[in-house]
Amino acid sequence: MAGIPWTGPLRAGEVASVPTSAGPVVPEMGTPSPDAPSAPRPPTTYAVSPVSGNRPGLMGVAVGVSVLSLALSVVAPMATIVLGLVFFGILSATLSFRYLLGRFAALLDPAFARVLVVLITGVALSGLLTRLVGRPAELLAITLGYGVLAAGVWRWPGRTRRIVAWAVLAAALALSLGFPAYHLVVLGHLLALTPLGFLWEWSRGVRDARGRRRFRGALLLGYVGVPVLLLSGALDRWLSMSPGQVRSVVGDGRAILQLTTLPGTEGTPLAARLLAVSAFLGTLGYAAWIVFFPRAAPEATQAVEERLPWATPPRVWAGAFTAGAGLAVVFTLDFGRAAAVLGAVSSYPVLLGVALLVVLAGSVGREKVLPGAAESTYGARTEPEGR
Repeated sequence: MAGIPWTGPLRAGEVASVPTSAGPVVPEMGTPSPDAPSAPRPPTTYAVSPVSGNRPGLMGVAVGVSVLSLALSVVAPMATIVLGLVFFGILSATLSFRYLLGRFAALLDPAFARVLVVLITGVALSGLLTRLVGRPAELLAITLGYGVLAAGVWRWPGRTRRIVAWAVLAAALALSLGFPAYHLVVLGHLLALTPLGFLWEWSRGVRDARGRRRFRGALLLGYVGVPVLLLSGALDRWLSMSPGQVRSVVGDGRAILQLTTLPGTEGTPLAARLLAVSAFLGTLGYAAWIVFFPRAAPEATQAVEERLPWATPPRVWAGAFTAGAGLAVVFTLDFGRAAAVLGAVSSYPVLLGVALLVVLAGSVGREKVLPGAAESTYGARTEPEGR
């Protein structure tokens, strides 16, 4: 892992305008340096590349996607979930992984990256073995998942804060191990909120305060307001739990309900509401990773291309579509097995994102928006003056 080209600090010759909220250290006057090189301290001041220019059509597309997602999630939630997994699961995982590597390269130093790779690989393998081993593999996946959270906390400054957070995680782990069926459902809904964290983080670079507030208000309306509306029962008369067009793939849909509804809620209005919420949040996630970030944050793609020249957008999209097409065939033959494979693949970007959000949440430094040109130059090569 030490030789992975996207980890560690910027290489010589790269512009130090890192498009992340936890970019290179910009020390403040009088701020002491860490006592030891291995001290897990994030930067004191964070460099955030400003969002340059207007992004025409993004808000309109966002509103349209939200309305369409809500309609589909109400009248055909199970079909929305299944078709989303089949057609967009691999593509979303690939593009989200590319975005996270590009935007947060400065956070992924080799030691931290190695720990995350080991833990996430353990989660992925445990998930695959659950179909064969059963409960022991499921409990191991839960434990390693909490290990990812603990690794993110390890990057926090302040020993006391880390100890308190680890104690809270230990208590939560005990609760999850005691009620694994509840854990999987609650975890699934919480993971569906991770795009909200990265959309919020991206908006820190919006220089216009009014535009930033409007954007964040729209995020809260979509990610909080609509789920509350669904859970309140306001749309119960239109909710459906029928597999519909995907009955030939998932049968009666019991496997989907086990992952999206709480145990003991079968046949109750709450089950239909939770199913609709899961479909809605999942669709928003696909829109964020596949549509929004590639258009709104092209500098993240440029950063990956700078470090991995072969990872051009056409190749990434073509590879994701090819893998997705192959997995779609498996979905039609054995939905459970294909879902397990997709879950293992998606573990890497999903848990990487969770770890990064934990690191950012524990950062105490102030955010500093870099004064920038009209367009981001992250990853570009600098040339000596006079050329």
